[in-house]
Amino acid sequence: MKIKSWSILLLCLALFLPIATNAQTGQKAILTPPQTENFPQMTAYLDVYDSAGNFLPGLTSENITLTENGSNLPILDFEELNPGAQVVVAINVSPPFAIRDNLGTSRLERLVQSLIEWGTNLTPENTDDLSLITNDGIEKTHLNSPHIWVSALENYHPLPHETASNLNTLAHAIDVASDPLPHQAMKRVVLFVTASPTPEEVVALLNLTDRAQEHNIRIFVWLISSPAFFDSSGAQQLMVTAQETGGTLFAFSGAEVMPSLEDYIAPLRGTYHLTYQSQITSGGTHTLGAAIQTPEGRIATTREFQLDIQPPNPIFIAPPLTITRENPNPEDKTAEIETYTPTSQEISAIIEFPDGHPRPLEETILYVDGNVEVRNTHAPFDEFIWDIGKYEESETHYLEIYARDNLGLSKTSVATQIQVVVNKPEIKIETLRKANKVFEEYKVTVIAMGFVIVAAVTFLILLRRGSIRPKAFQRKQKPPAGETQKDAPETEAAPTAKEGITSWINRFAWPKEGEIARQASATLEPITEQAQKLFPEPLSVYNAEETFGKNASAATILIKDASVDDLHARLEFISENTFKLRDEGSVAGTWVNYQPITKEGTILQHGDTIHIGLVEFRFCVQDKSAHQEVVITSEEHIP
Repeated sequence: MKIKSWSILLLCLALFLPIATNAQTGQKAILTPPQTENFPQMTAYLDVYDSAGNFLPGLTSENITLTENGSNLPILDFEELNPGAQVVVAINVSPPFAIRDNLGTSRLERLVQSLIEWGTNLTPENTDDLSLITNDGIEKTHLNSPHIWVSALENYHPLPHETASNLNTLAHAIDVASDPLPHQAMKRVVLFVTASPTPEEVVALLNLTDRAQEHNIRIFVWLISSPAFFDSSGAQQLMVTAQETGGTLFAFSGAEVMPSLEDYIAPLRGTYHLTYQSQITSGGTHTLGAAIQTPEGRIATTREFQLDIQPPNPIFIAPPLTITRENPNPEDKTAEIETYTPTSQEISAIIEFPDGHPRPLEETILYVDGNVEVRNTHAPFDEFIWDIGKYEESETHYLEIYARDNLGLSKTSVATQIQVVVNKPEIKIETLRKANKVFEEYKVTVIAMGFVIVAAVTFLILLRRGSIRPKAFQRKQKPPAGETQKDAPETEAAPTAKEGITSWINRFAWPKEGEIARQASATLEPITEQAQKLFPEPLSVYNAEETFGKNASAATILIKDASVDDLHARLEFISENTFKLRDEGSVAGTWVNYQPITKEGTILQHGDTIHIGLVEFRFCVQDKSAHQEVVITSEEHIP
């Protein structure tokens, strides 16, 4: 019997001692990931513990060497804080809690009394966030008053024999401990008081352990059980849960001295808060390190973190599509373009930071047509005044905005186009004045040239009408033998090297007698956007026959469209205001009023819709009254 008792005692010591010495084998430091909200100024928390596991107070920035990606950085601010801890006590009552010692005190009464003593010793200035959860319905969460928390324990009188163990108590405690912290430097702690879990509950413990690690929750366990169950599978899993989350396990059978909760919480209340200026200029994974000189020696810690860094992104704010410059005083016909208004245009932009880290700008530039128009090296960086008074002709301009931040990161915006329209009169008075001045200077020459031109035109008209009949140079030939000179026919001389003026004049393409000199008698007006891109202006029909196609050697009117054949269609002038359109065997076809036509053709009417392939036109016959015919008659009809 004694051997069995010693075996149980040794087993208890073997189970307890490694747990009690966990995290006490040497000093250590823990560095939190930096807070990047105010990048490039960053903050982090540093916890330093001595070899006994206690928080090491009294350090200064001189004891700390801070590095970022391996490079030393100065610490801008360093202070010691005592933000407290977020503590959740979860009591999972079950029949083993009712077992009493030789003094008649139950295990439940012992552990509750220990918790009450700890809470009573907390001062009103205590900053801990306290919660109490039980499996029989008690729930007091996020109390900032130790007195209220203690009162809840004093009024707690469960019936262990009638209450079943339930791991949902631990699950709920983890949820409460995961709530937002009153202070971001607080540590999260759960004290789980429970009997040994059943084999079925062991699997659930694995999931709860993962959840606690995800939220950096330390789980301390008070195992209420007989020594015979200290090494059960449930007890072993509770020990693993405590160790993997940074806590410890205390096994209590009723004979052991209850530990103080203060031993768990005190090392977790303190921390150091440090501020530094980051030198990171690119996104990705980075490393923050701290080397700490303590009375026990030098220790170091590092922490990897992710940081998204992108260049500033300039964006135009509602730029105008068109700016019209015009004479502010329309009655003043002599106004110079330099006086037209407006002479400037305000361009506004927003400079956003896609990485979510706004920071100072060093420079912004407005580019117009690739040239620097405005450069801002001080605030406001998002406003530009564009000088448009220098533009005397209507033209489209392309604007871009460049932005560079204090990290040297830069980006240029997407180009936007703005049409500057200059409303100039068709003929300026000043132009007429200049022309008049030139005329005055060369008046004699101009008048003389005018007389020469009038005389030349008059001579040509008279010559054409026959009023003047110049004779070709002739020479007489000797008559053949046997003929007299009188009887010999008079023949014209052979052409000389210099032709007569009549022959020279007749080289011109004079209108034949009775020929009609016509202006365009019909037009084809492009209808669709596709046709208007190909032909900004209506097509005029001058010739007696027009051919359509995309091959210049086959067509008189070129239509550069994939639906049009090399020779696609033919338009023939039949008579006054009468035209016939024929298809030339095209692939896409020729259509009139959405009906296909053949090579036989069809007579067009004013207003017909014509498709040459996919290019659409409207056929319009010109009003006869708008274009009078000029008839050149023969010389007999000239008076």
